[in-house]
Parts: sequence; structure tokens; C-alpha cells
Amino acid sequence: MGVVARSEEPINELFVRLNRSKSLTGAEVRNAMTGPAPEIIRQLAKHEFFLSNVSFSVQRGQDLNAAGKLLVFEYKESPQETKRRNLDAFVADVGKGSKEKLELSGRRVLETLDDMASIFLPADKLLSSAGIVPVYYWFVRSSPESDYHRIREFLVYFERERKANREPARGANGRAFKDETLSAFDAFNRSTNDIKSHLGRFDILKKRFSLWKRGATSERR
Repeated sequence: MGVVARSEEPINELFVRLNRSKSLTGAEVRNAMTGPAPEIIRQLAKHEFFLSNVSFSVQRGQDLNAAGKLLVFEYKESPQETKRRNLDAFVADVGKGSKEKLELSGRRVLETLDDMASIFLPADKLLSSAGIVPVYYWFVRSSPESDYHRIREFLVYFERERKANREPARGANGRAFKDETLSAFDAFNRSTNDIKSHLGRFDILKKRFSLWKRGATSERR
């Protein structure tokens, strides 16, 4: 027997109730929830950045999950904890607040995604993990437009340095010398949804970018 309803809301609610016992991802459950947030998140996930630039799988709603985190950042105007319970609470409760603020936040996310789509390459290897997207997002959002042409080059350099730091040079005594900042970034990367991880990685990127720009400028002189 089919389900008949005058709107999608009761159907979505039924879908959530019927599938609570199944191993759905958080993004799949939130996508079926009622309210204005799921629709905005779906629109964000249709952006060219998610369709063309990312290289991680989106088969289980990883794009929706990442888009939801970006919307939370904009709505709260700063990086936030983005564990499943946090995103679930946001989607459930945000409808009780200002719909105008939510829509404005969505437009701001789209504007930054436009910038990111111009910075990163199609199927970019830098975007092979969904966990780094919110950090890159806040990094781009916080950077002046005049730096956009340098961002990807810096990130490639930064990732190369991180990789080299995992097998550091050793002194005559055999002791390894590691860059503590890069090691800290790796440690933050193991807990991608913690607010300390978001802020820690962003802060490291911001400081290292500033240092890298000075070095790049000196080399051109």
C-alpha cells in the first residue's frame, strides 16, 4: 500500500521512523528530516565544488554531511563541533529560529564554494577526505581574495611537508627531528569533528600560509 500525504513532511517523518533501526548514515537521516535546513543542505551539495572538485566518495551522503557542517559554521559564524549529535540537533532546532538567517547563511556558503571551486582542481587530490573540507572552507573564507591564486600551491606544499615530517631526518645520535606543528596537525586530523580540531588545523594553516608567503616573496626578489 502506498503512502498518501498532502506534503512531503509526514512522508519524511515516516522514513526516519522506519529506518531508525537500520544502519543509515547521519547525513541520510538528516536528509529525510523536516524543516528548512535539509533543503538548503541539499542545494549546497549540488554545488559544482561537490559535483566536480571533491575526490572522496559521496555515495552515502558524505557531500550532504560536509555541506551541513559548512552551513553550521556560517549560521554560528565560527567553526563548531560537528559530530553527528551536533548536526542532528542543528537540523532539528534551526527551524525554530530565523529562517531568514538560515537562508542568508546558505547564500554565504554558496559564495565561498564559488571561490573554492575556482581554487581547487577537478577531482582534486587535496580533497580526497571529507574531513578536511570544513577547515579548507574556513581557511578560504578567512583569506583575502588577493591570496586565492596562492592557496592551492601552498596546500600542495603543506601536504608535502606533512608527508616528509612523518619520516623525519635523523641526527648523528639517531634521534629524529620532527616539526611539532605538522605533527600537531596530524593529531588534530584524527578527530575531524572536534571543535579543537577545526580551530587547531585552521590556526596552523593560517600561520604556515603567512610564513610560506614571506618565503615565496623572498625567492622572487
